[in-house]
Amino acid sequence: MKKFKNIFIIILALFLTFSLSACNGKVEEPQVIDSLPTEIDHLYSNKLSFADMNISLGENKFLKNKVAKLELKSVTDGDTAVFYLDNEMDSFTNALGRSYGYVTVRFLAIDTPESTSSIAPWGKKASNYAKSILESAEGIIVDATSIDTSNVEQFPNLTSTFTSGCRLDSNGTRWLALIWYCPEGKDPNNFNDYRLYQLDMIEECYSYYTGNLGDTPYVYNTDSAVEPLLYGRYEDSFGSLRLSDLLLEADIRMQTLKIRHTGYQKDPNYDYSKDPHQATIKEAYENFDEWMNNAKFVELTGVITAFIGNNFYFEDADGYPLYVYMGINSKNIGSLFKVGDTISIRGRLAVYGGQMQLSDIVWAQETFKKVTDPAKMIPLPEAIEIKESDFNTTKLDQYMCKLVKVTLNADSLGNQSKDKSYTLYTNNVISGNVDPNYPEMSIRINGTLAPGYDYDEVQSMFKGKTVEVYGILSTYMEQDLTKEQNYPSYQIVLGNRVVTDGNMESDINLK
Repeated sequence: MKKFKNIFIIILALFLTFSLSACNGKVEEPQVIDSLPTEIDHLYSNKLSFADMNISLGENKFLKNKVAKLELKSVTDGDTAVFYLDNEMDSFTNALGRSYGYVTVRFLAIDTPESTSSIAPWGKKASNYAKSILESAEGIIVDATSIDTSNVEQFPNLTSTFTSGCRLDSNGTRWLALIWYCPEGKDPNNFNDYRLYQLDMIEECYSYYTGNLGDTPYVYNTDSAVEPLLYGRYEDSFGSLRLSDLLLEADIRMQTLKIRHTGYQKDPNYDYSKDPHQATIKEAYENFDEWMNNAKFVELTGVITAFIGNNFYFEDADGYPLYVYMGINSKNIGSLFKVGDTISIRGRLAVYGGQMQLSDIVWAQETFKKVTDPAKMIPLPEAIEIKESDFNTTKLDQYMCKLVKVTLNADSLGNQSKDKSYTLYTNNVISGNVDPNYPEMSIRINGTLAPGYDYDEVQSMFKGKTVEVYGILSTYMEQDLTKEQNYPSYQIVLGNRVVTDGNMESDINLK
């Protein structure tokens, strides 16, 4: 009878976890944990350390051993970050086979609310929490050993994400791994000081346990006297819990608080309005920080000045421009609208790469409105001609995100990135406080352009030549936490090529 009762309890607990993950309804869960929390207390993460994994690092290299200490380059959001490799080059995550000295890591076992292309309640707070602990960490261990990628029979549906023994995410551009960090002030050489980031995030109520760890080592021994219910559920293993079990138990336990993301509590800094606040892009600039920090739902109107794949720039009647990031799952908005159309679009303000933008765009009919009233339509602005005397930060900052035309001396072509984007560098120097690594104006050719510019064609036609370029003046600041200061680099961003009578026109031409 006791055995049957224990089985019933664990089935009920599992049902609770996945039912709460699937819907926003209120579910009254049974009290199946011996010590229920009254506040966020990190009960399990305070008891677990990397030393419990019994993994010896030694002189481990990540690509070779799948677990190693790595240096943090940047934090993307609550479940993604970029790390530098230690004298290794990763080519597994690039469809072109090119190599990079860093890896992007998607954190296993958790899924925090979105805060980049989409902006969800608690997403910004989860991202800020990630940055607060990872950016101040004394050391970080990236562990991708939790699944034996050679076991095809056990994981047949995941084999397409494995490349040469690597465990990658579904699009093949990010590693999947556990993250262990040594908090600020602790000893980075002591494995007992390393905490499991995923467990902390679950116990902060920013994520459920996603249940995708597979076979993991035993890391926690229950006390039958103190934790009789917990011990009873794992009595077949003498009360010992695997790492995956511990994450599940933490998830179930913290859901009883009914707070933050896992409790569907309202985020005090998120605008839940169904009707957006209608504003001009100028007003968005004037209130940018407040509206961004409170995820204000806005509707902005402007004339489309350039398409960058499915993303675009637009500008209001006062001449204030803004970039609109449609997200990776966007439809082909270019088939519905064209450059020169005045459009109203809904979303939330964000910053990426140092550039202000409108993000969190939902693909729905009411999201996009083409302005057809001639009195409200905004004319397409003429391109601003930038002269050599304008190549200083004071002057250029006045033209940011606007259409420009400029003559440049093409110098060299950079390698294609993971999304097939690349940069044509010039020797036109910009005076002022700019990136010391890239003090010249550059031409950015995005891999998502449709139609775009063939890499080999650009190299053969324009490298070492004087060119006239028509595009959007922009900056990009690549975050790198290993540097004391990050500077923006100035660039002309080319838009989708226009096709006229079957011929592709070009916005970069020999002068």
